[in-house]
Amino acid sequence: MNKHKAIFLLGGSDLEMQSIKELLEQEQVKYIDKQLTWGAKLSSYQKELEEFSSHTIYGIELIEDITPPKNYHKIDHHNELSANPSSLFQVLELLGKEPTREQELISANDVGHIEAMKCMGATKEEIAKIRQRDRQMQGVTAKEEAIALKELEQIEKEHGVYYLKTSFEHFSPIVDRFEKRPLLIYGKRGLTYYGDIEFLKENYREQIEKNQAYHGRGFFGFDSDYIQKVEVENLVEEIKALSQNNIYSYHQFMFPFRFDKIGERGFGDKHEFYRDNSFDDRVKIDEAFKISLEKDGWEYQKFEVKNHLDYNELVYFHDFVKDALFNTAEFKEGATSYFFEKKLKDNAKFELKVKEKNVYTLDLTGITLRLFDTGIGILSFELENRAYSDIEDVLIINDYGRRVYPQFLGDGFSTEPTKGSFLPEYVKVNGIEERVCDLYKEIKLAKYIQESLGKSFSTDKSQTNTHYLQPIIDDRMFVLCWYGNDALTSCTQESIENKNWYKYVFVDGKDLTVQDDEMHKELIEKATYRRWNKYGTFYGITRYSFVCLSNSDFPLPHMKSIYFQMITLLLIQRASLLRFSDEITAISDVRADNPSTEKIASLFKNYLRFVNKLYFKEVTAQDQGIELYDKAIEILNIKRDIEDLRQEIGTLNNYAFLEQEREEKEEINKLTLFGTYLLPPTIVAGFFGMNVFGKNSFDIENTSWFWGVSILVFASAFIIPSYLWIKNKIIKEKKSE
Repeated sequence: MNKHKAIFLLGGSDLEMQSIKELLEQEQVKYIDKQLTWGAKLSSYQKELEEFSSHTIYGIELIEDITPPKNYHKIDHHNELSANPSSLFQVLELLGKEPTREQELISANDVGHIEAMKCMGATKEEIAKIRQRDRQMQGVTAKEEAIALKELEQIEKEHGVYYLKTSFEHFSPIVDRFEKRPLLIYGKRGLTYYGDIEFLKENYREQIEKNQAYHGRGFFGFDSDYIQKVEVENLVEEIKALSQNNIYSYHQFMFPFRFDKIGERGFGDKHEFYRDNSFDDRVKIDEAFKISLEKDGWEYQKFEVKNHLDYNELVYFHDFVKDALFNTAEFKEGATSYFFEKKLKDNAKFELKVKEKNVYTLDLTGITLRLFDTGIGILSFELENRAYSDIEDVLIINDYGRRVYPQFLGDGFSTEPTKGSFLPEYVKVNGIEERVCDLYKEIKLAKYIQESLGKSFSTDKSQTNTHYLQPIIDDRMFVLCWYGNDALTSCTQESIENKNWYKYVFVDGKDLTVQDDEMHKELIEKATYRRWNKYGTFYGITRYSFVCLSNSDFPLPHMKSIYFQMITLLLIQRASLLRFSDEITAISDVRADNPSTEKIASLFKNYLRFVNKLYFKEVTAQDQGIELYDKAIEILNIKRDIEDLRQEIGTLNNYAFLEQEREEKEEINKLTLFGTYLLPPTIVAGFFGMNVFGKNSFDIENTSWFWGVSILVFASAFIIPSYLWIKNKIIKEKKSE
């Protein structure tokens, strides 16, 4: 840029514009400032546009209500340019200057208000100072600051939106002191909505195109001229109604578990039970099992393509994967998986009470059950959040809502220390309440999990003819979550190391669970998938979460269907690996008798079925799907565990083969020994012939010599082998001692 041939036209006065003005003065670059207010228009500089036709003209945050000349360049970061850096940063780049810490704070403040400053690690003192300076630039007086404190007491909430009618023209005295979102403030000359705004951008597209509405990262407002032409109260009600249908976040809590049929003999020692009952009998999913589930309120669902979303979900995966995930036929034995849905109560809710917090209430839109022939099930709770837009609230919902039993207890079996960390006071699902109290002396699954599953499953080993239920991972359910937050998206675009992105990915409801900068950087880099960085969409994968962050207009059905199916498959792989490893440990327990080769063969057969039917190196032809699946496989250590299990079960199968060879050899030895017993009589018969006695064979006087020889031979044939057998047994017993 040629400083001597450039001129800047300044827009509405605020802290950022003042900083730009000071920067231009320092660099001795010409500018014109007409002290315009918010919503400044290019027509205010019509005379200057003609006067400086030979210059390169830069207009900063000016609404183009007239056609600009060819030598005019627009600098802005609102409306269709909201993905741009701040106007201050754009001017710094033109001048070839690096921003100072103060300029970074001012820029973040203008782009995303307090949230953006938090993302860049600003302290409370820095934030307060910047906001105070901004209010002063807007002309907010000390008297107005005092009035704002009183008006704050009048804020109300409806349809999940905090709203206030104010006497101020500038809303900053209110907004700066009220951190909860979404917040709607309006008066005679203005209306601004603070929070996730994609649904407003979509609904008021026409007003945006006509420059009657404006938006940035995390705020949406209307031009003062437009406000004076409409009934502002009606506009407020319209926005609140639109917000009611807006989903701030979507959650799936997925509970993987193993099940084993308890027969008439009951369930005693775990390893003995696995050894004494074949794998096939324990995990069989038959018509009787289906009938039992139906009595518990479950309905078998055959997958059918009913709309375009079903079609998209089906064609996304390779054919061999579809066989594992989509049960497209009526119920029949021998399938790889079975899908059931639970009937919900009208207006079903998921309620979560956290210590020192109000109750979180989310819409419960589905409870599903997926059973696989490896003896693994996944119970899923599907939730929609239409009331809580703050990242702090979403983090708490994920962290506290996933707990199925206390991770630890305090003195006297108290749960109070756990509640202070991540255990809820209570959870209520579809009318079933689990109120956490001080009665935990053993692991107990949450009541809403047990009652949702029904009487087909039990944690009581004495309940015969039911299925023994065991959590396969730990005290947490797996979290699948989508969250739309423009401000957090912008922060994450600037750096994936920002604190809230890490907490969202690793499901930290309160403090970060890593307190080392290098480790923080390493872990979040490994967990983040950022192919769509410029679009503002990020995925995070850990051993216990799959999350997505995006602008509010992200196509949510992808998380509900395609990625839900992919995560289901990954969880089944991981849970099945853990199950097979446990089965191998039980069946090869050296303290017990030698395991049955028949049971080992049954386990090996099911392992091969698992590898061929449920473990895939690739699940889709889509690049993003391939990359996400590979990343998840690596993070969940599935490939490593598959190799370890292959060696374990291969060794066990080799043992079974050798044991079978040994048993066959023993049978051959027995036949050989039996032949040895028959050898003396055979020799006698062969030597004398069968008719040796002749016609007078019973004449004792003539044949006495023969009877004596025969008795001696037969006695020798019995006594000698018996002696050798007893001697051999005594030697073996001495060796074993």
